[in-house]
Amino acid sequence: MNPLEQIVIWSLAAIFLWSAGLNLTGPDFVREEFEKWNYPSWLRFVVAAMEVAAAVLLVMSGTRNFGALLALAILAAVIFSLGRTREWLRMQFPLLMGVLCLGLLV
Repeated sequence: MNPLEQIVIWSLAAIFLWSAGLNLTGPDFVREEFEKWNYPSWLRFVVAAMEVAAAVLLVMSGTRNFGALLALAILAAVIFSLGRTREWLRMQFPLLMGVLCLGLLV
């Protein structure tokens, strides 16, 4: 594995762990976002668990593809949610992360 691939993997894992932490602690802006999207408050915990799982799977070489696929599923849901509320500019970061996950799969 080359150094660039390692940087991508560890960066994605760190971002997903950070996001999981936000979903678990539930600051006001996260709770408001779930309300805006009409999602139940308990869904934050499900998403956090999926984000932790994606991060762990990404850093383990034998499960990296599963981690990338799970990460893509999470990101697709985020992009779908942002699209429903027409928050086009906020899609940039999830789209970039999705491209990086796709790059790990090829």
